[in-house]
Amino acid sequence: MASLRLRELREGKKLNQADVAAYLQIARTTYARYETGEREMTYNSLVSLAELFSVSVDYLLGRFDANPVILCEDEAALIDMFRTVDERGQTSINAIVRHEYLQSKKAKKHKT
Repeated sequence: MASLRLRELREGKKLNQADVAAYLQIARTTYARYETGEREMTYNSLVSLAELFSVSVDYLLGRFDANPVILCEDEAALIDMFRTVDERGQTSINAIVRHEYLQSKKAKKHKT
């Protein structure tokens, strides 16, 4: 299960095996064996891969079919800040985000 997910996640990020191996500081052939299931991942590789692909270790190991959303540091910080402002501030933030979202949708629509 993990081997299939690794390949899926790697291809989804448009990375090749050499890119991921370099990130892990291991040989490309070692990483390739992770993807084929010929070799078990080390603990450090497993944790690093989960971080690289923004997934949980449980998801990588096939313990869950759905990947829980894992936020990057900036996203988590924004949520923390959002939760600390009062209702007026949250309303303002929501209005700004909604406005920017609609603007980006319009811009994309005009490009096509």
